[in-house]
Amino acid sequence: MKKTRNVCKKALSCLLAILILAGIMLLAGCKSEPLVIKDSDTYIVIKTTQEAMGDKTDMLLIEYMETLKEKGQLEFRVENGMITSINGIDNPADYSSCWMLYTSDETLANTSWGTVEYEGKQYASAVSGAETLKIKPDQLYIWVYKSF
Repeated sequence: MKKTRNVCKKALSCLLAILILAGIMLLAGCKSEPLVIKDSDTYIVIKTTQEAMGDKTDMLLIEYMETLKEKGQLEFRVENGMITSINGIDNPADYSSCWMLYTSDETLANTSWGTVEYEGKQYASAVSGAETLKIKPDQLYIWVYKSF
């Protein structure tokens, strides 16, 4: 009887160890896609997800960017309602270069204001800035540092 209990304890211990190992492997395999993709220093792509937005239905891009900043995925600065720096690249005082916003959300974009290409697709200029642009899940918001 004592021998049977010891065998059962060993079997349960082995089963528990296998389940823990399987759980760790499962979690390691569940890498989520990054929400900020740095295509280059001057080309930053932000992906929106419902999970990252939470239950908020009227989230502004600036709010979403703030959550990314808190997570250490993005750095930026706003002055007078305008994004003036992203990841350490500043707009110069004469605005000969500046950060421009483009989006995959066609209802909030205007192609006549300019387009950029990302992964073989064209994205149009956003109709408003980060402080007023209401975002939607599963969209791209692309910041490009342009010189004029």
